[in-house]
Amino acid sequence: MIHLVSLVNHVITGSGEEESVADIIMHHITDYVLTTGFIGKINETILSEKLFGIFDMRITKWVFMLWVTFIACTLVFIPLSMKIKKNLLGSKSRWVNLWEALISFIYNEIVEPNFHGKAAKKATPYFLTLFFFILFANFFGLIPGSATATSNLGVTFALALCTFIGIFSVGIIKQGPLWLIKGFVPGGIPILLAPVMWVLEFVGMLIKPFSLMIRLFANMTAGHIIITILLYFIIMFQALWVGVPSILGALLIYLVELLVSFIQAFIFTMLSAMFIGEAMRSH
Repeated sequence: MIHLVSLVNHVITGSGEEESVADIIMHHITDYVLTTGFIGKINETILSEKLFGIFDMRITKWVFMLWVTFIACTLVFIPLSMKIKKNLLGSKSRWVNLWEALISFIYNEIVEPNFHGKAAKKATPYFLTLFFFILFANFFGLIPGSATATSNLGVTFALALCTFIGIFSVGIIKQGPLWLIKGFVPGGIPILLAPVMWVLEFVGMLIKPFSLMIRLFANMTAGHIIITILLYFIIMFQALWVGVPSILGALLIYLVELLVSFIQAFIFTMLSAMFIGEAMRSH
């Protein structure tokens, strides 16, 4: 998560070369190749050569956290789906009921308002996958020693790209190829203004996924930076009157981050559903 080990080491021992707060923050919000442990050995041997002499295939901290998120989702939802199939009338397990409640919440609050009938049922698996993947990635980033995959622009760009592709794919499939022309111009617009409106609407459509990318990245990065700065105050002042408030403040922000992790997963999924759902209907 944050460079807590380095921070605590400086506070307790007071020895060694101290890192600046900028160095610690940059270490946290930038990617780097893993060089220690089993993965480090793989990077130095099997993956040391670039694929086709171009692509660096070494495992970085962000890639590792994406794998962890994927494995966690697989371990949770595959057994869960099997249990739900066996108990079509409902399960007595609190574990199963917890996830069923979350699934129902996403369906009722996100999918159903933007899609209807068969379309809602077809869209549900994608939006459930999107929501839980982001949620798990956000929560894993709060574990000390880990990293938040969704605080990386590359990851949020890929997620936003899926929404972008979904918008245009659904629009063309549901309304035909002419949607690319008529779908961006509101009805009743004078012919002379139609080209200008098309350009403005098209640019607005491009901005929507971009805003999703930046919103998720910024919100998941900001909290970690604040916690880092609060903890760094302990190193700067090395005084009890600063240390106690700093730790309490960091804990408070950490608790807020738990809520933010859920909210950001919900908002990203909700806005994606709204943008894709709009493409199903005429302007």
